[in-house]
Amino acid sequence: MGFKLFTEELRDEIMRRQSLDAEFQQRLKGLTFRLMLVGMEAPGGQDRALSINLQAGRFIKVGVDIHTAPSFELRSPHFDKSKFDAKFIGDHMMLYELVTGKMDLPTALEKVEAYGDMTKLMRQAAGFTALLEFLTTLDIEP
Repeated sequence: MGFKLFTEELRDEIMRRQSLDAEFQQRLKGLTFRLMLVGMEAPGGQDRALSINLQAGRFIKVGVDIHTAPSFELRSPHFDKSKFDAKFIGDHMMLYELVTGKMDLPTALEKVEAYGDMTKLMRQAAGFTALLEFLTTLDIEP
């Protein structure tokens, strides 16, 4: 049984595995970003958000926010810039394809709305790619 994308169970597994996977720890070493991913129209008529605070290669906090779709709050381009560097909003199934390795990052970036400090995130593209590669090792379901 897999972990549903952008749920508390997936968050808990990410936090657990980061301490066990030495290769993952090495690949994310020094990576720092605060990011919010919003998946619109998830199964069950939901909009789901995953907020990631990664500091020096360690997940400090991974938050989950689930609302009935359509959620004005989650779909809004506005976000707290003191808590996040960027916010990406896209179709839930497209984000599922990204985190399961069925879609590459450049293709996904063409299909999402992006807000915030993209320059900061692009400087850490290799680390973000490593994060996506880590996520593909998890059994993730839509």
